[in-house]
Amino acid sequence: MALLIGCLFILGAMNLPAAKAPLGQKQLQAQAELIVTGRVIAVKSKVQKSRVERAFGIHRDKVFTLTIKVASISKGTGVKVDQEIRVVAWQPSVRIPPHPGLQGHDSIPGKGDTVTVYLKWNKAGKVWEPLLPNGIEIKKEAKRSS
Repeated sequence: MALLIGCLFILGAMNLPAAKAPLGQKQLQAQAELIVTGRVIAVKSKVQKSRVERAFGIHRDKVFTLTIKVASISKGTGVKVDQEIRVVAWQPSVRIPPHPGLQGHDSIPGKGDTVTVYLKWNKAGKVWEPLLPNGIEIKKEAKRSS
C-alpha cells in the first residue's frame, strides 16, 4: 500500500504536458516558415516508437508522410509552384499507460485533398512539419470511393 501511495505521489509531482490548444490564424502565419496550398498526391503511414512521448510505458505514434504538389506559396522561400514537397505529421497510436500530452496533428488529409499547410523545417529529419496541432487545413476533400 505504501508503494502505491509513493508511486501516486511521484506521478502527481511529475510535470506532465497538456494537449496543445489550436493556434489562431495570426499565430499560424507568424510561426510558420513556409505556407503553401496544394494537392496531396500521396499519403503513407507507419506506426513507430514515439519520439514525442518520453514517459515510462509503451508509446507508439502513427507517422504520416504526405507528398504535396505545391499550387501556391503564401510565405517562405526555397520551394516553387508545381514542386512536390514531403511533409511529416503524426498522431498518437498507443499510450500505455495513458498520459496527457501532445495529441499530434488535428486532421490528416487523404490523397487528392486540397490543403493549406503551415510548416516549419525539421533540420534533424530534413523534412517539413506542420505546426502543432492545427497546421494542416483541409480546404477541399477529394471524392473517395466506398
